[in-house]
Amino acid sequence: MAVPDWEVVLARHGATEWSHAGRFCGHRDVPLSAAGRTQAAELGRALRYPQPEIILSSDLRRARQTAEAVADAAGIDPGQVILSRGLREEFLGSWEGRTRAEVATASPDGFARWRSGEIGPFDGREGLVPVAQRAVAVLRAHTARSPRSSGRLVVVTHANTIMALAGSLAGIRHEQWADLPCPAPAHAMVLG
Repeated sequence: MAVPDWEVVLARHGATEWSHAGRFCGHRDVPLSAAGRTQAAELGRALRYPQPEIILSSDLRRARQTAEAVADAAGIDPGQVILSRGLREEFLGSWEGRTRAEVATASPDGFARWRSGEIGPFDGREGLVPVAQRAVAVLRAHTARSPRSSGRLVVVTHANTIMALAGSLAGIRHEQWADLPCPAPAHAMVLG
């Protein structure tokens, strides 16, 4: 495992208006919806014990707002949340802002590849292997700098980033990452 002795909690941000509409967000900086803010508060209550040693978050607003709710519920100053571009969602190229139906019409071959579970770079997408490399580097850097050698690490990020992190941290071959379960908005999975 890339971060030995740490309990890693991978938490997905709450819902957005775009997720309600079925739009691909990618790097677009979309805020939480009203429902997403409620979900983030509920997630925070669920993750408050044991108290996280470190809370890392994507720097995109939807993840940051969720991470701040997690920190607040745990009695941690939301200003202590560590933001990182390395935890952003996969860059989705021209798919960003479009619905699944729009992408299926504009790029039927790419959409079919995505639906079949392909995780590589195509149609201007970043691909999950580079996502895993940048996200794991963030976790390693912050756990190495911590004055503690173990504890609870909460990472608030995005669906594809969670799949990439979970697969990479668990040592699963990247061809199988698309088969991994992904938490629903404002839900989490625990590793280690």
